[in-house]
Amino acid sequence: MMDAELATPHHVTVGFTGVPGARTFFLQAEDDVQRVGFLLEKEQARGIGELLGQLLARLGDGGASDWDRAAMELRAPVEGRWRVGELSLGFDPEQDRFLLELTELVADEGGPEPREARVWLDRDQARRLASHALEVVDQGRPTCELCGRPTELDGAHVCPATNGHGKLSR
Repeated sequence: MMDAELATPHHVTVGFTGVPGARTFFLQAEDDVQRVGFLLEKEQARGIGELLGQLLARLGDGGASDWDRAAMELRAPVEGRWRVGELSLGFDPEQDRFLLELTELVADEGGPEPREARVWLDRDQARRLASHALEVVDQGRPTCELCGRPTELDGAHVCPATNGHGKLSR
């Protein structure tokens, strides 16, 4: 069931509320008629940045090296219509536009049909979103050099790579 389609958005971004270790991620898109927000997992936000970057590279187009970060902020009110379960990205060469498709996460397979949303992006929006999404995700807690898991803000955590023998600190 199609819940929203933004064919010509003027604002598309990924952002978060909260603090590292307790962040809630959102995808937000806005056109002249509506602003929609969707709840994301951190890895989905990272995936948007990485996949858009890969698609751009295949087209011989690099990511944005500089963009207006303030313009990419989430806009109030920050609300999620629903949590994203699946997302896909594609490129339509005839329109020279990217398509981001979102499908709602549903807990009960016998329940209502999941809602869907589509957001179309031009190349400039795709470049900015790719770079911004990766930068936003990386603003979280540092990762352990040994296991790659998030650490506390001071760098300490119980590391599986040390086989449970004490805390690793930087």
